Amino acid sequence: MPRLRVFRGLVGVVAAASIVGLLAPRYLVAQERGIAAVADTKAGLGVHTRVLMIGAHPDDEDTPIIAWLARGHRAETAYLSLTRGDGGQNLIGNELGEALGVIRTEELLAARRVDGAHQYFTRAYDFGFSKTAAESFQHWPHDSLLGDVVKVIRAFRPQIVISVFSGTPRDGHGQHQVSGILSREAYDLAGDTVRFPERVYGKAWTPLKFYRCARFMPELATIAMNVGEYDEIVGRSYVEIAAESRSQHKSQGFGSVQRKGTVMDYLHREVTSVNASTDAKAERSIFDGIDTTRTVTPADQDSLAQVEAQVAVEAVAQREQVALGDSAPVHISVYKHGILDSSLTRTLYFRGEHITEPYWLAKPRIGDLFAFASDSIADDERQKDAWLSVPVTVPGRATPVIVRTPALYRYADPVRGDVQRPVITTPGISVTLSRDVELTRAGVVFERPFEVTLRSAFADSQTVSVTLVTPAGLRADSAVRVIKLAPGATRTVTFRTHGTLPVGSHDVQARVEVAGHTYTNGYIPVEYDHITPERMYRPAIVQMQSVDVKLPRGLTMGYVQGVGDNVAPALRDLGIPVTPIDPTELPVTDLSRYSTIVVGPRAYQANQTLIDNNAYLLAYVRNGGNLVVQYGQAEMQQAGIMPYPVTLTRPAARVTDEDAPVTVLDPRSPLLNTPNAITSTDFAGWVQERATYMPSTFDPRYTAVLQMNDPNEPPNRAAILSAPYGKGRYTYVTLALFRQLPAAVPGGVRIFANLLR
Repeated sequence: MPRLRVFRGLVGVVAAASIVGLLAPRYLVAQERGIAAVADTKAGLGVHTRVLMIGAHPDDEDTPIIAWLARGHRAETAYLSLTRGDGGQNLIGNELGEALGVIRTEELLAARRVDGAHQYFTRAYDFGFSKTAAESFQHWPHDSLLGDVVKVIRAFRPQIVISVFSGTPRDGHGQHQVSGILSREAYDLAGDTVRFPERVYGKAWTPLKFYRCARFMPELATIAMNVGEYDEIVGRSYVEIAAESRSQHKSQGFGSVQRKGTVMDYLHREVTSVNASTDAKAERSIFDGIDTTRTVTPADQDSLAQVEAQVAVEAVAQREQVALGDSAPVHISVYKHGILDSSLTRTLYFRGEHITEPYWLAKPRIGDLFAFASDSIADDERQKDAWLSVPVTVPGRATPVIVRTPALYRYADPVRGDVQRPVITTPGISVTLSRDVELTRAGVVFERPFEVTLRSAFADSQTVSVTLVTPAGLRADSAVRVIKLAPGATRTVTFRTHGTLPVGSHDVQARVEVAGHTYTNGYIPVEYDHITPERMYRPAIVQMQSVDVKLPRGLTMGYVQGVGDNVAPALRDLGIPVTPIDPTELPVTDLSRYSTIVVGPRAYQANQTLIDNNAYLLAYVRNGGNLVVQYGQAEMQQAGIMPYPVTLTRPAARVTDEDAPVTVLDPRSPLLNTPNAITSTDFAGWVQERATYMPSTFDPRYTAVLQMNDPNEPPNRAAILSAPYGKGRYTYVTLALFRQLPAAVPGGVRIFANLLR
């Protein structure tokens, strides 16, 4: 094999013709430089132990312990999250469900790049809050999920397993309890080749010690460690590194202060097979009893560290997207650090062989399990498998060392500076409609634009024909639009429709014809500055849900946006004029022009300005306005937010069974009769939950309208609380209407319409 020696001294690079593995990389990884890079690389050399931490969700992990282990104690460390956090809330955008899971997956990977650990997942979909392990196991088949955890243990082969949770009701969330239960079961069963055959679950492995986190119950701890230790090479303590890692969970509002000084963290030893005769509280280290003299990392790591400390490898493309089946040039450059004019550059071609998308979403879910084959590859390693592999020779070695690097598209942003994005493979033409579910009023004539977004991945111009297929009763202003798309261009074509639809579900579909090929699906970008951009694919179809719903007369509405809030677009679908209200503008806004003002879910928690200016909303009610506030959390107990007090327990009451029976407490309430007569059928087909963060007590001036509860729990009357206040009315709603309206659940739509009277 020919080689090019372009540098004097330490390293050379094999000929460009032998560069292998030119595939479509999906992720962008920031790299340390200088002494920090050397420290980072050496931290993984010659490690003697592996530690696996297991929790239920992104942000459950004990990042101080992870950073302390991975960065400070040469332990190869990993975090296994049962779920991707799909069922949570979103403080930075309106993505929920699987889209939120994409964000939180990338936030975990960003966190691991900071603290140095690996990241694993099971196939579990986060279906939302549950109260018991039994309830969670109704969604997740026990043995299927246990098998996933066993598979990860066998793949990672840890000597120590740490469970974040206890596996008991004190964990609160039922999914937390499940992670605590499965952690211990998998620890005990990972070596059982009868129940878990090696041909399916991998080579058997038996961990040696099992701990549970005790940070919040230090009285149960058997060992404490100072995670505030200072690392002289990195120039930070491990708890400071952990805070940066924790702060990657921005969608959950977990920005953290980087504390200095001594910070203690705690673990409880539950079982061990290596030093059982030593009292757990007498341990000096969690590694006591483990042979720490045997290296468990590959010998080639030393050579790789040597090369990475001396050379930089870049692979840069001139465009970000490559059409499926097409190719694009990638310029590969190898630089020796400190010698700017000493480099090797070659051009190869990126081949668009597979669509770039989140692998766990490539197939539809089966119930609440993702349908991908569980192969127990860490997600941080999976991303590297798609990188370019560049062989680099090292003096004294007969074979080259493989350095991997992602293929990137780079450009200079005037504000952000050097922006690097992974080169991806997409369909030649991606076609999407703005939303996948929309509402309309049955039997009422309406006009609506449908925006069809086209994104070209072709390297040359294309003439495309765009068609909007509408259901009976709905007509478009034109059948076909013909436009020309420039290379890599994005265009939006707007069709205007009018007509009426009967009660039920109706599809509107977009299709694109290009040179004899038909395109009927496309991607929605999921992009934030702190994560690697991703793309979610879906058919170019809008499900039009036509609902039998009446609206109050003369309705004019202002809306204060909440968290993960998609309610306003659903209200506009119904023909309601919705005007956004900025909390900062409350002091100078004439609120009297609105017949109703609605505050979105968790808006007070997310916006201190709203709290500061809430007096203007209460004055609006006193002067005759109708204020509807969707659920908040503990902040709703603060004086000056609600007109009359409420109290919430900790944890707050909620009804997680979306089919829980509902009892009407006030059958004559206008909220249940005007303009829509609400019946039991309006509570059918709800999604994820009935109500959340329900007050446990409330001032008698509130009228309770509905009563509900989960099985074996006391009834709660705080789903809707309404009270006169001055000349107007204040209504507080903990019903999960913020989920029902975007999902086009007819009963949720009808109930919300009544609140606006």
